[in-house]
Amino acid sequence: MMLGAGNSQLPAIRQAAALGYCVITVDNIPGNAGHALAHRCVNCSTVDQAGVLRAARELAIDGIMTFASDSATPAVGYVAEQLGLPGCPAAAAQVMSDKARFRAFQAGAGLPCPKFTVGRNAESMRAWLAEQQTPLVIKPVDSSGSRGISVVPEPDFDQCRRAVEYAGRYSRSGLVCVEECLSGSDVSGDGFLVNGALAAVITHKYKNKLVPRGHRLPAALSAADQEAVQRAVAAHCRALNYRDGPLDFDVMVRNGRAVVLEMSPRLGGNGIPLLIARGGGVDLIGATARFAVGDSPGVPPAIPVLRGCGSWILGSARDGRLARIASAGAMAQAVPEIFDYTLYREIGAPVAAMAHSADSLGWALFDCDSDTHYLDIVERIQRALDLSVV
Repeated sequence: MMLGAGNSQLPAIRQAAALGYCVITVDNIPGNAGHALAHRCVNCSTVDQAGVLRAARELAIDGIMTFASDSATPAVGYVAEQLGLPGCPAAAAQVMSDKARFRAFQAGAGLPCPKFTVGRNAESMRAWLAEQQTPLVIKPVDSSGSRGISVVPEPDFDQCRRAVEYAGRYSRSGLVCVEECLSGSDVSGDGFLVNGALAAVITHKYKNKLVPRGHRLPAALSAADQEAVQRAVAAHCRALNYRDGPLDFDVMVRNGRAVVLEMSPRLGGNGIPLLIARGGGVDLIGATARFAVGDSPGVPPAIPVLRGCGSWILGSARDGRLARIASAGAMAQAVPEIFDYTLYREIGAPVAAMAHSADSLGWALFDCDSDTHYLDIVERIQRALDLSVV
């Protein structure tokens, strides 16, 4: 059972089907593309734990997973626990899927974390805000993909109030987390836990303000900083009693000190698992599907990066309708380094100016051997994209 059938879940649906598994997609949007690739589909929200469990029992599933979706991870953990299937403990999934709970967990476990507070409106946090002197990150506690997040460069109350109101519009619970904005190298990564041992690959992240636009591996980090990231992530997994399964993480590292910003018991979006398969030769998507049904995931103890590669997320700078965009053939001719060019929108479809991951038009994955090469390829992709939104 695959929770989610949107564009972000397509790589996992395709891979699970290619491995020979019968795939059942669960999503409450009947028109989502993943349903057409599945053997069966269920019309149910991925956050409706009781509904997902009911469908799982009726269909006698052998495993459950999600891909690139934080909001679905609690249901995955809950159903796996109820049915005795492999998966993240439900309590750990709940902590990782909620930014306020995750910060409270870090503080309670003595793990490094930003200063933070949680509330429903700025007025309830006024006293805490008045004590702050650094830039602040303001975000909904239960959303993902950069939805509703903003940075207030100075803790001015009126700016904070507007940012809290903006974040609240994306929060299912209405709660907003306000925390200090840390500086350093902002990296991401995906990995897999086998009996408590983590095999992971760290990626260099490229962002437009707060929105991730691409990733590259190997990460531009010293060996010492990479070890600090791996230690920090592993320490969080031990404290959460999460010992087996997929993992996605975001970490800020500076001068050998790594602070885990977010973690999730699923693989990440933006093409990261496909880059790891290309650069490291390990199929983490297939590993997750095999693990979910009780088969051996087949993940080695460590994943070396054998070749450089990167991703660039395609997006529009304006709202409108898609009038023109380069075909796969035209893009391959213009940028021969590309090995995967995926479009999510058809001509005539409505598009939004890219403010978070749901606004993506698709991606380009390509081989590259340095930061300079990466940026050169991105520039050529942008030129060749021939994007017109009217």
